[in-house]
Amino acid sequence: MDYLTSMKQYDVAIIGAGCSGLSLAYRLIGSPLKVCVLDNSKRDNRYRKTWSYWNTYEHPFQHLQANSNSSLVVKNSSQTILDCSNYNYSTIDSYDFDNFIFDELEKSKNIDVVFETNIEDIQLSDDGYSLIISDNETCKTGYVFDSRPSNSFSTMKQIFKGLFVEFHHPLKDFQAHLMDFSDKNQFHFFYSLPLGKGKYLFESTYYTSLEMDKESMASEVHDYIVEKYGEDYSVIREEYGEIPLTTNTKLNNNKSNYIKIGIPAGSTRASTGYTFLNIQKQADEYMKMLNGKSFIEHPKTFKNKILRKMDNLLLMIIKDHPTESKNILFEMFNRNQAQRVIRFLSDTPSLMDIILIIWNMPKLLFIKYAIRSFTTPKI
Repeated sequence: MDYLTSMKQYDVAIIGAGCSGLSLAYRLIGSPLKVCVLDNSKRDNRYRKTWSYWNTYEHPFQHLQANSNSSLVVKNSSQTILDCSNYNYSTIDSYDFDNFIFDELEKSKNIDVVFETNIEDIQLSDDGYSLIISDNETCKTGYVFDSRPSNSFSTMKQIFKGLFVEFHHPLKDFQAHLMDFSDKNQFHFFYSLPLGKGKYLFESTYYTSLEMDKESMASEVHDYIVEKYGEDYSVIREEYGEIPLTTNTKLNNNKSNYIKIGIPAGSTRASTGYTFLNIQKQADEYMKMLNGKSFIEHPKTFKNKILRKMDNLLLMIIKDHPTESKNILFEMFNRNQAQRVIRFLSDTPSLMDIILIIWNMPKLLFIKYAIRSFTTPKI
C-alpha cells in the first residue's frame, strides 16, 4: 500500500475499493498505466459479503468460488427444480476476494492503494482531473472511475438477513433453495445454500418499500431452520443487506473521462439484486476503452434496455401485488427452460430468450402495467 505525496500524477484513479473498484484495478495490474485506488475506509474490518451468480460469463475470479450448485429449488404452493448443470450457481466470499486482490496489488509496480482517504472535490482542467484530498493533497489523473454510492432514492429494496450456520450432524437430503416463498402477504422468501463441511447459509429476503426489523428477520430464519432441520446447529456469523432495486440509473457520458462504475452505474439487476457478474462485464468493457478499443456500456445495450423495461414493470407489480407476484415468479421458473431463465436472470439472454419469457408472463396484467409505465415514474 502507498501514500500520496502532495501532488502525484496518475493515468487512472479508482475511487472506492469495493467489488467494482477492485475488479477494475486487478485487470490493470501490469499495464503501462499508472493507477491509484483511493478508499475512505480502513483496510481491516471490511464489511463481509457473499456474492452468488450463475456461471454464464467468464471472469478472472472463478478460482475463488467457495461452492457450486447444479440444481436449485423454487417453491411456492408446489415446487420446481431449476437445473443449473450447464450454468452452475456459485458463491464467492468477499473476504477471499479482498485478500486475493490486495495481495496481487501489493506486488504490482503500477498501482498504489491508499486507505482512509477522503476526496473533498474533483476538478476538471485542460490536462485532466484533480482529486482534492484532505490534508492538502492532490491527485492528478486522466481518468476517474468512481464507485461511490449515488444519492438517488429507490422506493423498492431487496432486504435480506442471513445466518451462516454449522450443523452438529450431517443433513440428509438437503436441497439448495433459490426461493422458498412464505405465506406472508408480502413478497418474501427464504434462501438456503450449502457451503461445505457442514456449513450452510439461510436467508430471509423481502422485496419491499417498507423498513424491516433485523432481529425479527433473524428470528424468521431460526424458525425456518428449526422447522426443516432441527435445533442442532450453531450460528457462525450473520449478514444483513439492503440492495436498492431501481431502473432509474443515470448513464455515463461517453465523451467524459469521469465514469461511474458499480451499483451507481446500473450493475445491479433491478428485479433480482444480482450484481457481481455485471460488475465483471463492466470492468471488461472499460478495459477495452482504456486500451483504445471499441466498447459499449452494459446499460446502453439494446437487450439491456428491454430487460430494464421488464424489471420496472415487475417491480411495479411486486409493489402493488406482492402475493400475486410470487405466483408470477414461480411460473416463470416452472414454464420456461432452465437455461433460458438463468440467462435471463444473469443479463445474458438471447432475444429469443426474452421473447419467450415475455410470452409466458400473464399478459393482461403486464399490458396494464406497461400502459401505466408511460405516466408513472420509474421505480
